[in-house]
Amino acid sequence: MTGRRPKSPDVTVGRALEEGGTERWDELLGPRGFYAASPWLRHAQATADPAPYYFTAAVSGEVVGVLPAYPLHSGTPFVFCSPGRVVDTIHRAATGEAAPWAAELLPALACGGRNPSHTKAGVARELGPDGQRETLTALVEAAEAEAWDADMESVSFLYVDEDDTLLRSVLDGRGYAAMPGQTAYSLTVPKEGGFDAYLSRFGSHRRRNITREMRLLDAAGVSYRTQPLSEGLIDELVPLELALYAKHGTPADPDAFRSVLRSVSVNAASAARVTTAHLEGRLAGFALTFTHRGELYARQAGFDYDAQGRVPLYFGLVYYELLRLALSEGLTEIHYSTGSDQAKLSRGCTPRRQIAYVKARRGERQARLALLAEHCATVR
Repeated sequence: MTGRRPKSPDVTVGRALEEGGTERWDELLGPRGFYAASPWLRHAQATADPAPYYFTAAVSGEVVGVLPAYPLHSGTPFVFCSPGRVVDTIHRAATGEAAPWAAELLPALACGGRNPSHTKAGVARELGPDGQRETLTALVEAAEAEAWDADMESVSFLYVDEDDTLLRSVLDGRGYAAMPGQTAYSLTVPKEGGFDAYLSRFGSHRRRNITREMRLLDAAGVSYRTQPLSEGLIDELVPLELALYAKHGTPADPDAFRSVLRSVSVNAASAARVTTAHLEGRLAGFALTFTHRGELYARQAGFDYDAQGRVPLYFGLVYYELLRLALSEGLTEIHYSTGSDQAKLSRGCTPRRQIAYVKARRGERQARLALLAEHCATVR
């Protein structure tokens, strides 16, 4: 007697997060899944215009796959999630020239989370490889159908982790152009041995440097505090983040910062915390983090550069103190997203290459994407 073939998944599409099902949603995402999980989705939904899409795959009424997606237009403030911006950046890096045609990829449906790292779709482990592939394929097909019905010009998965082989194989099979993206960094928290086990990962020269920095921090009387993100604290944090942007010559809008932090404090309160650094009682730095399913995600930071002087406050707060916090709470990973490559590598982070996947609705634009992907593959 032969067994029955498992039922194909049915995919439903919603435009509002169904709070009753978020526990199962989060469970399906696995490690590195926070930016597609319910605490961040609530914040992203509150700050999205137009509303996001939530694709849910179910078999016999049981949810077995999930995928969030965001319709983006040419004026979107979320430029790092815009295929127009990302493809142009990749084109410039590969050829030295701009890609004005990349703007024609908008409006677009950006899938897998509104954040420049770890684009994720969730799928049930118990399905097995074939069932997982079928479920992910159904979710991607549904996303494309919604995008084309809404006259969007492209569908994108811009920050797919290199080791997410299942999602990558589905996107490759659906004809997406695959281009080299960013590199995300994570720090594995020692399972035992505490901070000394962390130090033991380094050679003698780097270990001496870290130890020297910790002595400087102690001599300066730096203290730390971890607390919920409150309305009263937000007004103190905004100038510090503005100072960081000013240091790097990046324009910034204080009202936009304030609005984002307020939304996080309301919509992602269960996961969000702020770790602050103080010099002689004066607030001198902060790191906004999210704790979710045993992992810590460092989201944004800011510093009072006049107050810190030559004290290595950045490393003390963003690496050493967050590691102490993770050790004390039994967390497994600290995720630092993209950028600041050398600083992250120098403090023991593991790089994870990401792939940008884009599929255009119109043939001529898809051909341009395919040529760019081919060029990137030959110059690597």
